[in-house]
Amino acid sequence: MIRVHRPPLVPTTLSGDGQAMCEAHCTAAQQGETSFRFRADIYGAEDVKEALIAAQYGKCCFCERKVFADGDVEHFRPKAAVKQRQGSPLLRPGYYWLAYDWNNLLLACSACNSRHKGNLFPLTNPRRRIRNHTESRDLSHEQPLFVDPSIEDPTQYIAFRDEVPLARDGNARGEATIKALGLDRSALNSIRLEHLLVLRQYHYYLQLAESHTDDAEWQSVADDMRNVLEASISDNAEFAAMARAAATRNHRPYSENQ
Repeated sequence: MIRVHRPPLVPTTLSGDGQAMCEAHCTAAQQGETSFRFRADIYGAEDVKEALIAAQYGKCCFCERKVFADGDVEHFRPKAAVKQRQGSPLLRPGYYWLAYDWNNLLLACSACNSRHKGNLFPLTNPRRRIRNHTESRDLSHEQPLFVDPSIEDPTQYIAFRDEVPLARDGNARGEATIKALGLDRSALNSIRLEHLLVLRQYHYYLQLAESHTDDAEWQSVADDMRNVLEASISDNAEFAAMARAAATRNHRPYSENQ
């Protein structure tokens, strides 16, 4: 997981139809409604999804796999209902007033979004959960356990030991995010390991080529390897957080910008 820079410009569908639906949900909630019919064609509209794909380089906001248009438009704060932990009862309503809120939307793969996160949204103190739109100005006081990559740097909470993510210094937010979202699931670890082994090969060839300081052909190879490794830690690369951790361990940041 890396920092996501969501564009400030709200997609037209959200500012138009989305705002109208939000107002309708809020009116219904004031009348005692706790279940709502949400419009996926609005929060998942083409202009919304395209903006998220561009902002996240086609990657899942959580696991960093490339998904592009196959990804889901994920609500960081669940829209319909919410759970504090697996096995706990669903609380209704969820964050219905954020269903079409640009700042609550991210692109995620179906595994992270549907099979793992779902309605989960644990707070450090569940009693501080905001339950309706009239209290929404106090969202900053909720203290979510999940790391939000759109407003904070996930590397402050999640580190890597080779291909396996772990909570930095055992912090609670890193642990909750990894466990609940399945960021350490075996299938994902296997894919990351394959990627890491390839990067290690490139690093080996880079070191080998750099040792031939008087050979122009070898130096050309070194340049090629260095370019590949620089690309592996860029924001648009799959598993960039893992690659950056590996580069740091190798004392080779590859790029002055990282």
